[in-house]
Amino acid sequence: MWNWYLVIPVALYYVVMPAAVFLFFSRFFDISPRWFWCVIYVILSGCVTALEYRFSLRGSPGLVLEILVLACVGKLCLMKSWAVSLAASCLALAVREAADGIMSWVSYRLLLPAVMELEYLVYVGDGIRELLKVMATLWLFILIQKKFRNIIRQSDKRTLIWLAIPAFFLSMTERIIQNSIYGGDLVMDTDTGNFGAIININHGEILFLQIFSCLCLFLSLFAWEKIMTIVQRNQQLFLLEQQIRNQEIYVQEACGRLEKTRGFRHDIRNHLTVLAELLEEDQTEAARNYLSGLEQFSRSLSDELWTGNAAVSALLRSKVSAAGQRGIGISCQVTVPENLGIRDMDLCVVLSNGIDNAVQACQAVPEEKRYIEIRSRKKANFYFIFMENSCDMELKEVPKDGIGLSNIRTVAELYGGRAENEVSDGRYRLKVLFTTQNTDSAPEPSFDQASSSTGKEERRENR
Repeated sequence: MWNWYLVIPVALYYVVMPAAVFLFFSRFFDISPRWFWCVIYVILSGCVTALEYRFSLRGSPGLVLEILVLACVGKLCLMKSWAVSLAASCLALAVREAADGIMSWVSYRLLLPAVMELEYLVYVGDGIRELLKVMATLWLFILIQKKFRNIIRQSDKRTLIWLAIPAFFLSMTERIIQNSIYGGDLVMDTDTGNFGAIININHGEILFLQIFSCLCLFLSLFAWEKIMTIVQRNQQLFLLEQQIRNQEIYVQEACGRLEKTRGFRHDIRNHLTVLAELLEEDQTEAARNYLSGLEQFSRSLSDELWTGNAAVSALLRSKVSAAGQRGIGISCQVTVPENLGIRDMDLCVVLSNGIDNAVQACQAVPEEKRYIEIRSRKKANFYFIFMENSCDMELKEVPKDGIGLSNIRTVAELYGGRAENEVSDGRYRLKVLFTTQNTDSAPEPSFDQASSSTGKEERRENR
């Protein structure tokens, strides 16, 4: 039969502490925690703790088991990737172990002697110890969320792995110290009344080690923040380089078109003179043929592919020409409305990377089956870009993001949008959504709805 004074420490250790860990774990993903998931994790955490006591797994094996359980909750309940869930689990448990280690020293060196001298503290000593641990853990969680909230939101799989390794090492070190020093048997010197472990321990050094471990955790977060900043700046530089290359393509094409136009204007009087002489000599057929040649030449000076945006049009003409040289036909129905609110260079980055990836995928397909389709649509405060291309029939899963697709996602996120891709039956589809204005009053349409609407409009135009 349990005594009443055991209820509080058991509730704090088995319920409140796991709930606090899950709260931080959820906020790591910027997700509002749901009590149903929290209850599930609290139950799983209690089962893991029982297994640790039953099979003596209180050291590193128990820590690994706890990390895996929390990561499974992130993967199955919060629908996050394994890499992100494992990194968040390591960080959450490292914070808990750091607070647990420091409060264990406080309990061992300050609370325990007071309990042994003051009889009325015997019944509440365990509750006070667990309450201190919960309070220290929550304080560290709040401090990390306040300082690193923005950088955590911008994290990705690659950089989170860099954070998981030091976080796991720190939590494992704290767990070993906890079990080896404060989790064993105690002895009391009857002459001095001091308590100690069976082995001789310098508790001042242990306290310093635990505080230093906690500082190392924050230093790891600071280092991770700097790494994230460097990664983001490198990505921005890469985007700027692409924008410069696209601008160079546009300038070169514009210069070439200008030279041809100047030449045509220079010779226009001679052309008119020749036509006048042919007509005076009643050579109507020759004049008609000469005029047809002039018309073809003038068409070459006009924009056969015009989107309403000079930079985008120049980029698409260049890409269409390059794809045609590789035996790839491109169907391009892109329109860029005026005052769209999206920078020309950002649109060029999305289209350039998308077409380059499509051209590369088409290389694995027989020439007669190679194709690329590009469409765009503006609906309410949203602008959509759709790309579809042929790919290898054996490709069943969407490939991992490369540099090109990562840049597309980055640009879409700059405008509050997103990018989605899928593959099926030898067809690869990329769908990019941009938010052009404030969308608080307009519901966000789905990609499928926009694609269906675009298809209907195209069929009406064809009819």
